Amino acid sequence: MENNQGNKIYLGIIALLLLLLIGSGYLLWDKNRKNDALTAEKEQIEAEYKNLSDTLEARKAYIEQLISENSIKDDSILAMRDELVKKQQQLQAAIASGKKDRAELQKLRQMLANYENSIAEMKARIEQLVAQNKQLTEQNKQLTRDLDEAKATTAQLSETNKNLSRKVELGSLLQLRNIEVVGVKKKGSGEDKVVKRAKVTESLRISFETGENKVLEPGTLTLYIRVISPKGETIAVADKGSGTFKLAETGEVLQYSQKAEFDWNQSNKKVVVYWSSNVNQEGTYKVEVYQSGYLIGKGSVELN
Repeated sequence: MENNQGNKIYLGIIALLLLLLIGSGYLLWDKNRKNDALTAEKEQIEAEYKNLSDTLEARKAYIEQLISENSIKDDSILAMRDELVKKQQQLQAAIASGKKDRAELQKLRQMLANYENSIAEMKARIEQLVAQNKQLTEQNKQLTRDLDEAKATTAQLSETNKNLSRKVELGSLLQLRNIEVVGVKKKGSGEDKVVKRAKVTESLRISFETGENKVLEPGTLTLYIRVISPKGETIAVADKGSGTFKLAETGEVLQYSQKAEFDWNQSNKKVVVYWSSNVNQEGTYKVEVYQSGYLIGKGSVELN
């Protein structure tokens, strides 16, 4: 009876010891499991912190690339970039000094989300500016094309007007007829006597008919007469009204001997002028008549 009682107590003690052993083992296993989970969580958090830092660097480069590739110099974009730089610096400071736990990590994730939203806004603004610049560039190109076309049209009109003016100018030129150049001297009666000898020639009489011209406006008309000596030189005497004029086509300046001025009424008119200086040299004297810088008639006489 006493032995049975002792055995029961012994077995109870053994059972209690087994329970204590099992409980201790479970507690140890649970502690190790929790430590392993905590370690894994810390490693995950560390990895996410590093990923945040790497993301910041990549986004910084992306921002600069956006601005550089699009050649953006807009003040609003540059202000947005400066604001993004501040946000990035705040994130970097938080990553470097903040507590590395889930609560802090969640806070950083929210800051990063705001940062990404700001980048998206800046990208949208850049795309808007690029589109506007493209439109302005195309408008400028069109304006340039329109201006070039206008210049070409103006040049064409100017050339057309120039040609028309030239046609009118040429149409206004007289068609001289019956040009005659002779040596003369005065008779006692005051009439002209035609002579052939240079020594007795007192002057050259130059005569011609103008013909009709309905294009040339009525009014005082001036013709320039060149008397060219046998040596090929223009005979010009300032006291006799000699001067210079320009050829219409080349602009060359020529001397003239005298002017013939008369009233023009668009009808045929006979004009007679005399030239008396330096006409006593033997040889051929040539006469050229000019209107508005154009040669409209010529004649000659030989004195011996």
